[in-house]
Amino acid sequence: MYIDGFSGPGVHMVKKTGEFVLGSPLNALGIVPPFREHYLIDLDGDKVENLRALVGSRSDVHLFTGDCNKILLERVFPNVRWDQYRRGLCLLDPYGLHLDWEVLATAGRMRTMDVFLNFPTMDMNRNALWRSPGGVATEDLARMTAFWGDESWQAQAYRPVPQLGLFGDVDTEKASNDEIAEAFRKRLRDVAGFAYVPKPIPMRNSTRAVVYYLFFASHKSVATKIIEHIFERYGRM
Repeated sequence: MYIDGFSGPGVHMVKKTGEFVLGSPLNALGIVPPFREHYLIDLDGDKVENLRALVGSRSDVHLFTGDCNKILLERVFPNVRWDQYRRGLCLLDPYGLHLDWEVLATAGRMRTMDVFLNFPTMDMNRNALWRSPGGVATEDLARMTAFWGDESWQAQAYRPVPQLGLFGDVDTEKASNDEIAEAFRKRLRDVAGFAYVPKPIPMRNSTRAVVYYLFFASHKSVATKIIEHIFERYGRM
């Protein structure tokens, strides 16, 4: 089964050229051999309706409008059970910090799911991981905690730095993007329970700034070896 938690409208426009390119759901629908079923979710009803018009009346496609955190856990993941010999490929490309850790933890426990995750570094830095955490809005701290699964992210994102002075003052500094991504990789493996979580690949914008890290998590060594080869190839570009 193919599962897309943030499916979007199905097509995207390249700003520089005005060209429309296929989004992940339509690319998945064109794969040969095909997935048996497709579960496509988005919070925006207009995007879902646009996707519905592109997909048509295919019986193997199930469209949902709403919060993917709830829909995945209640209506989609129960269809990918180990005892029914089913497997799923789940793509999670959140619009920032809009994914709850429980989705990832559940996927890890099920042992039937391979997951691609876009780890939203830019949104984290913009809204939660400031150089000084004292001024971050309460709601943004809560979103970061929901994404990470608990407040342990604070110990990973900030480290104490002793300041020279008579009173032994201690300040903090923000960890690098790579360090935060590595901490999350270990969390996917050690806490969510995925057997294999290769080093993610940083995805950059036109100015070479890291927008997000692309993670892959799986219980299959063969799948992991394929992804590691792809990540290594494109990581050099």
